[in-house]
Amino acid sequence: MRLLRTARLRLTPVTVENATALWEILQKPDLRAYQDLPNVGASAFTEMVRKRPKVLRAGALGRFEWLLHTARVRRPIGWISLRVAERDRSAGEIGYSIVREFRGQGYATEALRVVIEESFTAGGLTKLLAYCVPENAPSRSVLRNVGFAYEGVMPHGATVNGQPVDVLTHRLDLETWRQSGNTIVMPASLKPA
Repeated sequence: MRLLRTARLRLTPVTVENATALWEILQKPDLRAYQDLPNVGASAFTEMVRKRPKVLRAGALGRFEWLLHTARVRRPIGWISLRVAERDRSAGEIGYSIVREFRGQGYATEALRVVIEESFTAGGLTKLLAYCVPENAPSRSVLRNVGFAYEGVMPHGATVNGQPVDVLTHRLDLETWRQSGNTIVMPASLKPA
């Protein structure tokens, strides 16, 4: 994985060296209202990160995550992830969160656009999926803004706070992304080797 940049953000790959920073974000109670997050200690979480793939490329499987940083704030303001499962190596699942004090400023949309581009180019994916609970209107808006299409409800599609919940399924295909005008042109120095 590589460092990604947008106009306002730096997306730093999560590694064993910075896994604790992501673990600390995941402990914020407001993030657990809408997501099923790992309920493990910092050292166990770091060990999970150690076992993840190191390079996003076509055919790679597993979870890829980035911490989101702004130029003005020293600590991470959120995270974004891409998960590629073995059952469909052409598809990935996107997830993201911004800590409460930085929400509503367009950071999730900005980060999502660059990770979508990275997923389709470096990851060789042709389809991305995203899921959110119906009550998470801001997340649904972010997905709509970058071109994801709502596909339907998956009853009991996730567990949040130990309870099964319905989730809304969203999808973005490579061709739709290319035609959307949301694509990002990366300088040659940032393109994957």
